[in-house]
Amino acid sequence: MFPVIIAAILYLILLGLCGRHTAKYAAQKGRSQTAWFIWGSLLFPLPHIVLALLPPRRKATEA
Repeated sequence: MFPVIIAAILYLILLGLCGRHTAKYAAQKGRSQTAWFIWGSLLFPLPHIVLALLPPRRKATEA
């Protein structure tokens, strides 16, 4: 039972790290960190690839 608990804890840590990495990249692209953290932690390589293909959000310019 103890090895299963350790494996689960390591897996949760890995999910958090993947989500954090994706959220930081999303912030650089001007996207929502919270939403991309969730997507990144659940499906790590795919959201990161999608973010790479998405254009950065345009910032609103004042006239």
